[in-house]
Amino acid sequence: MSDNKKIVFAPHDDGSGAFMVLCRLARALVHLAEAKGYGLHMYFLNSSMADQDGQVLLNRLVAGMKNDHQAVFVPTDNLIWIPKDEQMAEVIGSQIPDVLKKWVRPLWHSWPCHPNWIRPNLPIMKREGWMRRDSNDGTDLTKPTWAQKGLSHWRTTVQDLTPNWWQDVALGISMGVPQLHRVARRERFPSVEVGDWFFSVGLRGCMLESFVPSEIIAATEPDLRMIEEDEYKACEVWLTLHQAPRQPYKAHLANSPVRLREMTGLLWTGDPRPDDVRNWDLAIKLREAIDHDISQIRATKAHRVAYIVPGTTPVWKGVVNTLKARAIQKGDTVAVLVLDRGKGMIRLLEDGGMNLNSTKDVLKNVLGEEMHLATCRASDFGVTRTAGGVLGFAETQRPSVLLDEPGHWLGRIQRDQCREPGLCVVIPVAEFLGDPAGTIQKEADKLGTNSDLDHIVEAAVKLEVGAERALAEYLFGIYIE
Repeated sequence: MSDNKKIVFAPHDDGSGAFMVLCRLARALVHLAEAKGYGLHMYFLNSSMADQDGQVLLNRLVAGMKNDHQAVFVPTDNLIWIPKDEQMAEVIGSQIPDVLKKWVRPLWHSWPCHPNWIRPNLPIMKREGWMRRDSNDGTDLTKPTWAQKGLSHWRTTVQDLTPNWWQDVALGISMGVPQLHRVARRERFPSVEVGDWFFSVGLRGCMLESFVPSEIIAATEPDLRMIEEDEYKACEVWLTLHQAPRQPYKAHLANSPVRLREMTGLLWTGDPRPDDVRNWDLAIKLREAIDHDISQIRATKAHRVAYIVPGTTPVWKGVVNTLKARAIQKGDTVAVLVLDRGKGMIRLLEDGGMNLNSTKDVLKNVLGEEMHLATCRASDFGVTRTAGGVLGFAETQRPSVLLDEPGHWLGRIQRDQCREPGLCVVIPVAEFLGDPAGTIQKEADKLGTNSDLDHIVEAAVKLEVGAERALAEYLFGIYIE
């Protein structure tokens, strides 16, 4: 029996949420492997975190363990993402047919693909045949708009992973990357789907919600069926609670061989959850550090602290920059914070943006997901664009505001599945984008007034948390051990 087990993770590239979810599951698997005397060699195939310190976050997954564990970031273009208007945070469903035609279809069977669009001068690990790719002529290597780049250019610069990569893989775990299931079938190792994305269903849904003409949607059916064929190659799927659209996905899988399972609780970090999150020592110390640093910047400490969880999409990076550039106004009683997980630092978004240096001392050597949840608990409320963000606040018994993104099929369903049990309040994203700081201040003023925000905590207390540990035990016993 080998003491080492290889696991390949493939989180999709539409933002950072999938990467973070699979990090939580990976951490739980590491704990199990540690107890059972195995070493896990884990490879994360992804590109959305290539410029977000993905390897740094993975290093923390195995920190402090005794066995031979490795967690390696492998820059890989997983091909599918949702095009959005960078000013309005609105899904541009009319561009999805071009995404499928000019990017997904030609490269689908070449996956895993080299992410040749990564930004110039970004150092990529020289591991497993990957080389640094610099632009000597000033060419913008970010992901192309469809009119700018010809297909032939991208074909010539895509590289496959070496065939021996797939030898001795014990398990593949995808979140929205069905190509992994095709490779798993070919190489004869098991693979499972985790999370909230079946893109063959979701892309069609986004086009319908964006009122794309029916004949154009019909023309994409061969591409959607191509994606669907690989989705059906998974051994089984585990849907995340409150995130995955239950009924559409049950219908999608009804005539497939894929076993459908649903999580009954929310995901923590992969480590044991505090017995009482209200008295979580890490979060208490973090709030003390936040209050201390803000009081050094402002004349007094802030009355309220809001944590914004923007994701890695361009429009939300723009929101952060807008908040960072604003000058503090008379009457502003809320401090808006953002977390840099790679650096383990919280920043105050005003007057150019300021590091809260004391928070770095508190978050030193803390896992990326634990940093996030501690920041949720250390704040008075959150502002987020995703159901994953909402659930992070709910797990830590804090209220949150969910920004409603028009035209996003999955986002609409997640919004309803989080709002109906009272886990968030929803505001239109256009209202927020028109005045981010003013909107956050308005929501902060509602706290303590018996508002809907206040009642979220009552609903959150009833939630079961820590589903990733039960899932890890199941996967280890069925597929890995």
